Amino acid sequence: MKILAAETATGWDQIVHWCINTGLNSGPKIIISLIVLWLGFKLIKLIRKTLAKAFEKRDVDPSLRPFITSMVSIVLKILLIISLIGYLGIPMSSFVALLGAGGLAVGMALSGTIQNVAGGVVILILRPFKVGDYIAAQGFEGKVNSIKIFNTVLTTVDNKVVTLPNGTLSAGSVINYSAMEQRRITVTCKMAQGVDVSKIQNDFFSMINQNEKILKDPKSKVVVILNEDSVSIETRVWATTSNYWDVNDTLNKQIYEYMIKENISMPYQKINLINK
Repeated sequence: MKILAAETATGWDQIVHWCINTGLNSGPKIIISLIVLWLGFKLIKLIRKTLAKAFEKRDVDPSLRPFITSMVSIVLKILLIISLIGYLGIPMSSFVALLGAGGLAVGMALSGTIQNVAGGVVILILRPFKVGDYIAAQGFEGKVNSIKIFNTVLTTVDNKVVTLPNGTLSAGSVINYSAMEQRRITVTCKMAQGVDVSKIQNDFFSMINQNEKILKDPKSKVVVILNEDSVSIETRVWATTSNYWDVNDTLNKQIYEYMIKENISMPYQKINLINK
């Protein structure tokens, strides 16, 4: 740290020396540099917009568009500033020393932010999910709206916006409900012992065959599970990911209405009364 502080002090001394001996006599260069800086930032903004439009026309993955355009903009701005420093004749060695000291301080202060940037890179490379997928992570679930440099933005089913930091998101567990084309739906009904399970199975299969959104392959199953004080009938069907919620809601409603219509009794909870 002492060596770094000494290098920083030397860097400031060199810059102050340049300002006194050279900078005061370089008024035209400074004015030109400021004009070029302003025009350069305008041009970089235009380049960023042009890139975004080009990516949209070429149908580049929406997950990559904001990340690449942001990185290009940052790199171009850094190169522009370094070029202007060289044009003004500021000693680069002193500038590098200041950057090193500043970089260390900023790095320590923004360690979490740097972790989020690294996490964003990992997500875009490994692609556990993409824009438009429905995921669950860190106790939240929703549709992925955008993957930015520092965070990922979700929209929940009740239209809330959730922002998740990329650092913890890339290092934690993520459930991607949209990764596969098909999903299984399971509806479990607990019934009292003594019911005619064969009739219920046949009726459930008839119910399944009438729903066109339920896939024929993989085949549907209606499984009987014996419990200690009851019988469970588990209906397992498959649907495309896009039809998952529609099939799930419809099947649950039909099974519930069937149980009421057939007057199928549910197991009751036994309560042990203890006299004290």
